[in-house]
Amino acid sequence: MSTSCPLVSICIPCYNSAAYVEETISCLLSQSYQNLEVILIDDGSTDHTEKVLGTIKDQRFRYVVQENKGAAAARNKAYQLSKGDYIKFMDANDLINFQCIESQLSRLHDDPDCIASAKWGRFYKPDHSDFMLAKEKVWMDMPGINWLINSLIETGANMMQPGIFLLPRKIVEKAGPWNQSLSLIDDFDFMVRVITICSSVLFCEEALLMYRSGIPGSLSGKKTSNHIQSAFDSLNLGIERILQVKNDEQSRRACANIYKRWSTIFYPEYEELYGMIEAKIDQLGGASIPLVGSKLTRLFTMTIGWKNTKKLKKFLRPNSNE
Repeated sequence: MSTSCPLVSICIPCYNSAAYVEETISCLLSQSYQNLEVILIDDGSTDHTEKVLGTIKDQRFRYVVQENKGAAAARNKAYQLSKGDYIKFMDANDLINFQCIESQLSRLHDDPDCIASAKWGRFYKPDHSDFMLAKEKVWMDMPGINWLINSLIETGANMMQPGIFLLPRKIVEKAGPWNQSLSLIDDFDFMVRVITICSSVLFCEEALLMYRSGIPGSLSGKKTSNHIQSAFDSLNLGIERILQVKNDEQSRRACANIYKRWSTIFYPEYEELYGMIEAKIDQLGGASIPLVGSKLTRLFTMTIGWKNTKKLKKFLRPNSNE
């Protein structure tokens, strides 16, 4: 590894992102830290993504077009082609601030067994005018397993979008590849493996991920049977890994809360999986968080129960993925 100016590889899966990908690549190539390579895998896009990619002229950027195999396979391919001492897995529609990589590298310079995190927030509008930070209590230096438990214990949800983190290559190698059998929340399985391997998560106040939300047809909004099975499998893999590393009362409660947070997406269409989730929550000693939903959903839940509320919503909106 070059300690003075290490190469950073940014690995990006891309599918039908013609509207956003040029802005994403531009923000990466204009980073204050310049010794980087951007490797993008066009995963069988059917829009004009390849045409947009062909207009980007920078020797640090390259892309490969492959048949559609899924985001995890595209990330693995990009990583296989990378040469960097440090890795950042980005999505093709998100952004980072100008000094993100430089500041994260500075935190890792003397701590090769750690990973670097960043602040993050969401935006929906093309001009980013509605961007808002989503502050978390784990925006501090913490041992990896403690970061996971503390980020999950209160709500059963945290943000492990991989673009938030900068990862030493040796940690990625030890964690293993992205699981290509997973689609929905595949980042939960992968990032749990990474975070439980690292000695600490080091927080970078100067680094920022801007997470683009509300994109029609995005993977995070898909709820087909395959995606639902992926969510179930990823939850099980990640939770199993957490409990292998730390299995005390707080860890079990955090894991029960993760299951509780996700449980409503399985009911009523996938009642068998929902029953399995409920059994796992009981085995862990029970969850401590309420069900999540809009104010109207919570109102109906108080009146007719959440299961009847879910059935009513499905009847009123039969084509909804909610």
